[in-house]
Amino acid sequence: MLNLTDSSYYKRAFNFFIFATVILVITIVLAYFFSPSIETIKQAGEKSPDRVSGTEGLEKVWGFIVSNAFSVTYQAVILSIIPIPYLYSIHLLATAIIPGLMLGFIVNFDTYKGFIGIISYIPHYILEVGGHCLVLSGLYMINKCIRRKITNIFRKEKKVDISFRNVVLNFCKVFVCIALPVFIIAAFTETYIADFLFKLMT
Repeated sequence: MLNLTDSSYYKRAFNFFIFATVILVITIVLAYFFSPSIETIKQAGEKSPDRVSGTEGLEKVWGFIVSNAFSVTYQAVILSIIPIPYLYSIHLLATAIIPGLMLGFIVNFDTYKGFIGIISYIPHYILEVGGHCLVLSGLYMINKCIRRKITNIFRKEKKVDISFRNVVLNFCKVFVCIALPVFIIAAFTETYIADFLFKLMT
C-alpha cells in the first residue's frame, strides 16, 4: 500500500503487539492476586501524563495525541539511535504494565467492575498499542541498521549493509499515513468511548 521496501514491517509490528498483550495479561493476573488498598488503586488510576491530567474534552484528546504520537515517539526515536537492541521499546512495557496493574487491582477489588473496565479498555488498547507497535517496527530496523554499520567496522567479513535512507523512509511513511491517524483515533476512543462503554455496562 505504501510501497515499503521492508516486507516484514507489519509482521514485526504484530509481534510487538502480541508481546505487549502477553505482558498486559500476565500483569493483570499477577495484580489480581495482590491485595491493594483503595488508595493504591486510586494512585494507579491517576498515572496520566501531565498534559492530560485535569483536562476534559478536546483538550484531553489533544493531550493524548501529543503524548502518544509525538512525545513518546520522539523519545523512542532517540533511544533507537543508541546501538542497544530493543532499548527503544521500554515505553511499550510501561504501556502494558501500568494499565495491567490498575485493571488487576480493580478486578481484585470489584470483579464485575474490573471485567467491565477491561472490556471498555480493549478498543483504546488495540489502537494505542497498535500505533506504538507500528512505530517500534520501524525503529527496530533503524536500530538494526545503526548496529550493523558499527559492527561492520570491526568485522573482517562484512555483513550486508542496510540502507539507512530506506528504513527511515519506511518509518516516516508508516508513521504519517498509519500510526498518526491511529493515535488520533485512539485519543478520541480513550477520551470518549472508554468512559461511555464503562458507564453503559455499569
